[in-house]
Amino acid sequence: MECIDNAFRHLGGIEQWVKPGMRILLKPNIMSAGGAPLITHIDMLKGLYRLCRDAGAREVTVGENSVCGLEPRRQFEYTGYYDALKRLGVRFAFFDEEEWVYRRGEGNRCLKDMHIPRSLAEADLWITVPVAKTHVATGSTLGIKNSHGILADEDKARHHRTRPSHGSSLWDKFIDILAVARPGLCVTDMFHAMEGQGPGFGGIVEMGLVVASEDIVACDAVVDALMGFGNLENPLPRMAQERGLGVADLGRIQIKGEHLEDHGHAFTRAVSGEIERGDEGGLVVLRGDVCKGGCGMPWSYIIDSFKMMLGRDLRELGPLYVLCGMDPPPPPERKFIFVFGDCAIYSTWNYAYRTRPEKIGPWWKPIPGYVDVPGCCPLALAWLRDFVKLIRGYAPMISSVSMVDYIESSAHTFGEGVPLEKNPRRWQWDPEFAEKYKAEIAASDEPAYIYDDESLKGNGDR
Repeated sequence: MECIDNAFRHLGGIEQWVKPGMRILLKPNIMSAGGAPLITHIDMLKGLYRLCRDAGAREVTVGENSVCGLEPRRQFEYTGYYDALKRLGVRFAFFDEEEWVYRRGEGNRCLKDMHIPRSLAEADLWITVPVAKTHVATGSTLGIKNSHGILADEDKARHHRTRPSHGSSLWDKFIDILAVARPGLCVTDMFHAMEGQGPGFGGIVEMGLVVASEDIVACDAVVDALMGFGNLENPLPRMAQERGLGVADLGRIQIKGEHLEDHGHAFTRAVSGEIERGDEGGLVVLRGDVCKGGCGMPWSYIIDSFKMMLGRDLRELGPLYVLCGMDPPPPPERKFIFVFGDCAIYSTWNYAYRTRPEKIGPWWKPIPGYVDVPGCCPLALAWLRDFVKLIRGYAPMISSVSMVDYIESSAHTFGEGVPLEKNPRRWQWDPEFAEKYKAEIAASDEPAYIYDDESLKGNGDR
């Protein structure tokens, strides 16, 4: 923990921000129950707790809302963080279990309103504690991106795509969050960083560093430089600077302590749009016009997941054909077909597999040979649940059923096939899509409710 102390010694001490009697909230990246560098290192949280306590903080809380579908309480318990931090006297805020506070961002570009947890809204100071990782959609995921975990899951599902010309942008969304809820400090964990296929499947880079600043944009820019990215190369710091939320230009940032040139490492970049890889050992991707910030990003996870755990199943089942994006090539007949996302669903409405569905599968329960995974973009675990439904009856995959049911409990907002109701329909913000596929849209089943303007609760705090 010495490097945490050194970072704040160079900044003049944490006492500049943490005053006696304050309530402090630490927001790490605990996206799931993995170890470092998938998540923020436990020593970062222990070290910051100790510094805040010694500075006179009345209470120190650690809070998080993990990946959609994963309950943060369980992620802390599975990693051992809960017991380790509780013994020190740390309080916990599992954001999905507490009241949400409605906030508007009148000047925001796409996420005009959002919900933040009560514990964060009432904290005297909140500190974002990301871990340095590469990312398939944003180049890197650092302090700005870490703020996604302060949102309610319904808000996370909005604008999670990259179509800025149509008024919806993953990048702008993260800057919108920063504009509404900016942390007082950013302390980035570079003990063990992630390179390659981040944020979930990358390799480890031993850095042994901590980078801290009260300017979250500058902190991200310096970490990007340490990871080998060029000045203003990655979109989030650059866009945040353009909107006056901090300084991203390295030439304007005063760096104290260690020298960048002594510690920089050329990180292997995440391959944006892994969906372009095509045939992956029995997983055949038929790609149309894919929005990389939407379907392209979860599909990079899916491909890597298939490689890790489903190879045997695919050898038994034969190739699985995946349709993704707008107007993908038609699949061959009598194959398992997985239709991922609203664009693929509606642009293939008249394909033969859908208009003349053949029954395939085990003899005792033949089913249509395709399944739709709706949403824009589909939720992280929906693909696995629906894949299980598609091939139910084949022994090797049955072991995954209990896992999916366990993770996506019925108590969860997205637990029972609600993605179309919670993910705003694409034609609400893309008039070209609405016009081109109006017949298919009209023929489909409308969800129970949809948002008129991608606003979770409209214009009021109700």
